[in-house]
Amino acid sequence: QIVLVSGHLDSWDVGQGAMDDGGGAFISWEALSLIKDLGLRPKRTLRLVLWTAEEQGGVGAKQYYQLHKENISNFDIVMESDEGTFKPSGLGFTGNAKARDIVKEIMTLLLPINVTDVYDNADGTDIDYWMRDGVPG
Repeated sequence: QIVLVSGHLDSWDVGQGAMDDGGGAFISWEALSLIKDLGLRPKRTLRLVLWTAEEQGGVGAKQYYQLHKENISNFDIVMESDEGTFKPSGLGFTGNAKARDIVKEIMTLLLPINVTDVYDNADGTDIDYWMRDGVPG
């Protein structure tokens, strides 16, 4: 079973993308680094995807989906960090009621840093294909 964490690079011209450019990629990378540094052994495969061409129509995400959709039942959740590296307030989530209850329980672990909100929907250019096919995101 696979838990996919991801982020993308936004800059596509001479601009720098400010806080959003690559922030989600580094957040996702660091999440997996912390798990490794803490010596934790997840029960599922944690897969980091650093998307390309998000601003050009999600070309990288579409290609990845096309290559892996035949194994969609192996994906437990897909996550994308976007919109910069600002102070988080919670997670946007799309999934069934049972999955939502699990996410809410997990979010209680973040009470000490006041990041407990679970918003009613999630969107993300890079994970939309998966969520449309029923994978929680």
